Amino acid sequence: MPPRAADIIVIGGGVNGASVAMHLARMGAGRVALVEKGHLAGGASGRSGAMVREHYLHPTLVKMAMEASDIFHNFADATDGGDARFSQTGRVLAFPKEHRAAVEANFAMNRELGVNIHALAPRELSELVPAMSVEGVDIGLYEPESGYADPVATTYAYADAARRHGADIFTETPVASILAEGGRVRGVRTADGVIEAGAVVAAVGPWTNALAAPLGEPLPVTPIRVQMVHLRRPPALESLNVNVIDYTTGAYFRVDAGFGTLVGGEAWDDLTETVNPDAFALNADHDTIAKFWDRARLRFPEFAAATCRGGYGSLYDMTPDGNPILDRSRAVDGLYWATGFSGHGFKLSPVVGRMVAELVMNGDSSNHPVREFRAARFAEGEPLDAEHPYEGRRHQ
Repeated sequence: MPPRAADIIVIGGGVNGASVAMHLARMGAGRVALVEKGHLAGGASGRSGAMVREHYLHPTLVKMAMEASDIFHNFADATDGGDARFSQTGRVLAFPKEHRAAVEANFAMNRELGVNIHALAPRELSELVPAMSVEGVDIGLYEPESGYADPVATTYAYADAARRHGADIFTETPVASILAEGGRVRGVRTADGVIEAGAVVAAVGPWTNALAAPLGEPLPVTPIRVQMVHLRRPPALESLNVNVIDYTTGAYFRVDAGFGTLVGGEAWDDLTETVNPDAFALNADHDTIAKFWDRARLRFPEFAAATCRGGYGSLYDMTPDGNPILDRSRAVDGLYWATGFSGHGFKLSPVVGRMVAELVMNGDSSNHPVREFRAARFAEGEPLDAEHPYEGRRHQ
């Protein structure tokens, strides 16, 4: 049973909620209680592609991703012995000619900030990834230190570290509402009763507006269904051990356990299906499997001989600029939002957790400008947009 009172409640047992709880507990925030309606990593976090990378199109995000990548490479040190099961695979990005100017500008910005990233001609891409066709590719980027982790293991590692620092974690505890009185947060109402608290952090992703709207503070967060396809690579591709992002077709390829590859899509039309987060198709659609498999064959012809092992559906909590909202509530004092991660919350989670914990405890973040992630930026006409975007992609 959850307690009747806590000092700070974190709602949501995904990767970012668990990270926030860990950092709050470490900072001595008092009685920290994390409440999750199902099980840890049971929502979008557990279905994440969980890629770790530093290449971003905005300097603030680059700096956050660099710090997060360093943590994933040294995860045990950062989480009191936790294991994210990180695998360093490297990451290739392939671009068509029309993206060259943006690629060169973003490459220069990333390099200037210290990212280990290299620009490659098509011939060099072929040497790096011999199985990859470079037809239609004009320029590539390569991040040798990139890779992927296990999103479930990562979430549990944060949660275990939070417990070691005194936090309590309650699963199968749905939050029906956030309670406020006189413009101040009072706690949360769960299926098992009220938990009183002086501060609440809501990290509930696609479910944000179920809690925000009744408080008169709807947020620009839209639940979008995304899909992944799992292909068992044929023998000719068993040596493929690098993640590939193909901007020419809108596909990405993430190495999976054994000889598997997860194929996803992030072209604009792959991120338009608004859904009810409590009732969406958990399996990939047949048409989407066929579409993504076709994209895979275009870049890796040998995928024609792959064995399809189906696919699954997941959720993005999309914001208009594809970047998160990390902010205090404007309607309820003591309430904080950590939401709208738009498909890249996993890789930023070690840093986001600390930033939000610092916002709660100190009113600001120590080394990244948390104000840039305020909810009001959209109404103020200051979205966190890239100076040199890759056109045709909603997720940068």
